This record gives sequence, C-alpha cells and structure tokens, in this order.
Amino acid sequence: MSGGLIGGLYTNGDQVKMAALGLRLNRQHVLNSNIANAETPGYRALGYNFEEQLQALSGGEEAEPMKASNPKHFVNSHAEADGTFQPEVFVRPTESVGQDGNTVDVDGEMAELAENQIMYKATVELINKKLGTIKYAITNGGQV
Repeated sequence: MSGGLIGGLYTNGDQVKMAALGLRLNRQHVLNSNIANAETPGYRALGYNFEEQLQALSGGEEAEPMKASNPKHFVNSHAEADGTFQPEVFVRPTESVGQDGNTVDVDGEMAELAENQIMYKATVELINKKLGTIKYAITNGGQV
C-alpha cells in the first residue's frame, strides 16, 4: 500500500504485521493438516515458512520500494519487484520416519501450533493498539 489516506496511516511495519496474519493462518492450516494425518501411513509432514521472506521484504520501518522496469523483476530471492511473494508449502526434510512411512512428530507439531497461535495473537494485539491510536486521534483525544 502506498499513498492515499491508508498509506499515510500505516507504516511499512504495520503493513508487514497485517500481511503476517494471513500467513500465520496459512501455517495454522498446514500444522493442523499434519496433526490430522499423524496416523496416515506414508504421510510426509509439511512445512510453511515465511518469516525470513517477510523480514527480507520489510527492510526497514520506512523502506522505499525498489524501482523496476517490469513488475516481474525480483527485489531479492524472496520477492518480485512489486513486493509480493508467495511462500510455498513444502515437504519437511526429516530424519525420523515411522515404520509406516509417516514423518509427523505430533509433539513437535503441537509445539509449533502453540507458538504460531501466540505469535498470531501478539500480532493482533499490536494491530489493535495501532487502530486504538488512530481511533483516539480521530475522536480528538476521546472527545466526540
């Protein structure tokens, strides 16, 4: 987002937080799928990582987008010039394979699920604080 009213209210960091919510939801689905398939013979645990890519895109708090002559040019190995990227679901490499060929470690999945939920809730809280600040400013410091 850039320019206009929305672009002026939200910093690059705010936009990264908002994008992270959707990505964390995607991770939640992948982890839930792994847990649901813990007893499925031959199922290979899936992964969904995005933090490194998101951090590379965010650059600094007020980073300017790179100029490119074509929107399909790459800013870095993680994103296109327009700042978009699509993390992919992948089969996790694992050293532990059960006798049935299943690679899901339920305890590990549950730990990742809990961490993802905590990070999601923390991100929601940060966004809510920003929205509260904007609401406070709009209502003239609470005076309607």
